[in-house]
Amino acid sequence: MYIGYFNQYDGGVPPQFGGLASLRRLDMSSCNLTGPIPPDLGRLKNLDTLFLLWNRLSGEIPTELGDMASMQSLDLSVNDLGGEIPASFSRLANLKLLNLFRNHLRGGIPAFLGDMPQLEVLQLWENNLTGALPAALGRNRRLKTLDVTTNHLTGTVPPDLCFGRRLETLVLMDNGFFGPIPDSLGGCKTLVRVRLSKNFLSGPVPAGLFDLPQANMLELTDNLLSGELPDVIGGGKIGMLLLGNNMIGGRIPAAIGNLPALQTLSLESNNFSGSLPPELGRLKNLSRLNVSGNALTGAIPPELTRCASLAAVDSSRNRLTGEIPEGVTSLKILCTLNVSRNALTGELPPGMSNMTSLTTLDVSYNALSGAVPMQGQFLVFNESSFVGNPGLCGGPLAAADDALACSDLGPGAGAGLLSLRRWDSKKMLVCLAAVLAALVAAFFGGRKGCEAWREAARRRSGAWKMTVFQKLDFSADDVVECLKEDNIIGKGGAGIVYHGVTHTGAELAIKRLVGRGVGGDRGFSAEVGTLGRIRHRNIVRLLGFVSNRETNLLLYEYMPNGSLGEMLHGGKGGHLGWEARARVALEAARGLCYLHHDCAPRIIHRDVKSNNILLDSAFEAHVADFGLAKFLGGAGGGGGGASECMSAIAGSYGYIAPEYAYTLRVDEKSDVYSFGVVLLELITGRRPVGSFGDGVDIVHWVRKVTAELPDTAAAVLAVADRRLSPEPVALLVGLYDVATACVEEASTARPTMREVVHMLSQPAIATAAADADAAQPDEDLLLSF
Repeated sequence: MYIGYFNQYDGGVPPQFGGLASLRRLDMSSCNLTGPIPPDLGRLKNLDTLFLLWNRLSGEIPTELGDMASMQSLDLSVNDLGGEIPASFSRLANLKLLNLFRNHLRGGIPAFLGDMPQLEVLQLWENNLTGALPAALGRNRRLKTLDVTTNHLTGTVPPDLCFGRRLETLVLMDNGFFGPIPDSLGGCKTLVRVRLSKNFLSGPVPAGLFDLPQANMLELTDNLLSGELPDVIGGGKIGMLLLGNNMIGGRIPAAIGNLPALQTLSLESNNFSGSLPPELGRLKNLSRLNVSGNALTGAIPPELTRCASLAAVDSSRNRLTGEIPEGVTSLKILCTLNVSRNALTGELPPGMSNMTSLTTLDVSYNALSGAVPMQGQFLVFNESSFVGNPGLCGGPLAAADDALACSDLGPGAGAGLLSLRRWDSKKMLVCLAAVLAALVAAFFGGRKGCEAWREAARRRSGAWKMTVFQKLDFSADDVVECLKEDNIIGKGGAGIVYHGVTHTGAELAIKRLVGRGVGGDRGFSAEVGTLGRIRHRNIVRLLGFVSNRETNLLLYEYMPNGSLGEMLHGGKGGHLGWEARARVALEAARGLCYLHHDCAPRIIHRDVKSNNILLDSAFEAHVADFGLAKFLGGAGGGGGGASECMSAIAGSYGYIAPEYAYTLRVDEKSDVYSFGVVLLELITGRRPVGSFGDGVDIVHWVRKVTAELPDTAAAVLAVADRRLSPEPVALLVGLYDVATACVEEASTARPTMREVVHMLSQPAIATAAADADAAQPDEDLLLSF
């Protein structure tokens, strides 16, 4: 009997259900049930499945449930149940699945659970359980999943968990387990996920764990593990190798390059020594590398810059020497680079100011020298990114009291400044003051020096020129006047966005790009070349642009409600109702459909994400930010079309389609995948990455949570945003079906955006969204502020 998901009840489980003697399955999940579980259910001798998960049931688990002799699957997860696991459960000889996670259970895990002959899945995470794991767990030869994360368990890890060679998931995080990791786990060839972080495990890591054929995740962070990594590493499917915050030493073996699927390598805060192996350059899918806080020496291997998928590198707090490799400028999606607190020398690679994806840079406390560029992406960084390098000058350092803008002193200023800093500080200040005074007097002519200096800077940059795509009632000077610190409403890899209000009262969003001039900024060319020719209700309007030889300013219609990402994940996200979310999804889909099917040539956005969907004063959605857009040959209309091979990945972490990441081939279906991620954000209320553990994104999290649920309604309600009531369920199911279709692994299995618009326009979704249009505006889109 399925009466959950679609129904919401006032009250608890009817005790009368205990009289349904022939009942075999009872599913009342997500029904808003309250009160205790009635002991009468223990009379259901033929019941093999009882699902009461995702409710608000309280009290203790009735001992009478141990009388259900036919019980195979018992799931009471995500409630407010307390007390202990009943001893009567020892009579459930046919039990295969026991899920009691996210409750308030206390006491120990009964030893009889290790003796249950059929038990395959045991999930008890997020409770208050104490004591040790049953020593016999796994000896029934059937155990597949064990997850006891976030309890207060202690003792050692039982050695026979994989006795039947069937164990796939082992998650013991955030407890007090101690002692060694059993060697037997190194021979468990069925293991897919191993997560043992935040315990007190000690001793060496079994070498076999690095050679498991099916494992995609090995997480052992925050323990007391020691020893060295093995010279033989061959786990070909490992995507995440997390060993940070332990006491592992020795060299990082060259065999680390034998992990072709590796995306995240976390070795920080250990005792690794020696040099970084050049074999790291073979990890073509590596996106995050953290080796900070070790004793590594030698140079940063230039081979590392062959890892085109790198998005974050942290090698800080080591003893690295040599220069920052010039090849780092070829890493097109690198967002974070931290090489601070080493002994690096030389100058910053000249091309770094053109790395538009780089949003976090820290080269502080090295022995770098030369000038810090005051242009391009370096406009985003402040002094803290460069301090502690006596030979560096200029850029953000020029604002410091004890530094010079070395670019004003001519070539070789960095080396000169290094010598000056060795002088007595008073002598140095006197000398610098004299030099500067002489330069100013000679070049700018006495008392009018400051004014002449500013005028010279203006002449170097050239006059501001405004190009418009429609009639505007303000000038370029009006726009430039809006570029004030107080007006900044956003910063990112592409530049800085200001909210401008002109003297005529016109509101606009001003995007200051980090490139140099009209001809030297590919992002500028892409935005103007794309938006300058597009007219669609659900695509942000480019009003025009202002530019000189050094700076480009794009002028957009102002969106007072910001981006969907800010709204959804900010403090007001819980007020954005389901109907509003469905309508935003449909409007954004229409914008993308226009790009894919109605433009000639067709356009691929390549950076579809919630932060690039803007909301106007009526909360209508507009697709924005075309800095990465690409044209495809041929007219729109069909769903096919040749893909285009890119030189490097572009886009945002968590939204990038798998085929794009692996093959660098991009077509419309890459945008469809990214849009599917946005739909999952709308359904779950969660960000695409960051809340599921390192390397786990929203797509894989949803697949894991919903893998064993009986139907779509159960699946969507298991992941739905808990800030909202799960009504109307038909709307949620419709959105979920579209989302899962969009994020199919195989691009050919995904719908086209035209098909997505059609699906989002179906009655189950569109009717609810249309009903919202009939409501008052403030109640329609926001439940209430």
